[in-house]
Amino acid sequence: MNMYEAIFSRKSIRHYKNEAIEWEVLSDILQFADELPKLVDDIAIEFKLVSNIETKQGFYGPFTVKAPYYICISSEKKGDYLINAGYMMEQISLYITSKGLGTCFLGGAAPGKGLKDTMRYDYVISLAFGIPSGTLYRDSHEAKRLDEEELVVYKEDVDSDIRQMITAARLAPSSLNNQPWRFVVYKNRIHIFIRKNIALYKVMDSINKIDIGIMLANLLIAAEELWIDVSISKLDSLKNKDFKNNQYVLTMTIG
Repeated sequence: MNMYEAIFSRKSIRHYKNEAIEWEVLSDILQFADELPKLVDDIAIEFKLVSNIETKQGFYGPFTVKAPYYICISSEKKGDYLINAGYMMEQISLYITSKGLGTCFLGGAAPGKGLKDTMRYDYVISLAFGIPSGTLYRDSHEAKRLDEEELVVYKEDVDSDIRQMITAARLAPSSLNNQPWRFVVYKNRIHIFIRKNIALYKVMDSINKIDIGIMLANLLIAAEELWIDVSISKLDSLKNKDFKNNQYVLTMTIG
């Protein structure tokens, strides 16, 4: 299984066996993380591997997942650092899934002060992982996701590859399964927006940006798998425009 195939089989694992993973596997995961290209090159980050087997590490919050291992990412707080963090962590999640291990994002949990103090930059998010105590995979049709019609506006007829990219994006995990992304799609570009939620804006704004990065990882992995050249930019014509229900994020140009 490669990372693209993992998009369609992955599910969030919340129950794990308290079993150690061979160091060779952990080292391979860390090497993969360290070699990942960033979405934004000039943002400094650090990954930290945390073992929870012998010494319990402090993660707190209503959605804490007890797992044998965690990977944390800390980052400089500049530009699109939240989107960048989500983008990198989803690739790590899919890579771990492709190796036959389970993962779960800790969007509603945070490390305690002692663990935070060991991080070089500001803590962003963690990924729990390990050997699952139940089934690891699920069929993509079992994923609870909004229908395409609720997420996507097609302005032009597009080919099956672009629709497959959108399908991969739809399957991305998000905090509380909020699925904040919205798409306006043309033959040669995809405009990406965050759905505005006035009631929960202050609570969800940062988390939604991490989720957008997670979704972008799926979108770009699908593009690579399908041999589609893409580039990402922000269009001034949309960046400076006020939308009633959505906030513009970026545009993916195809070809």
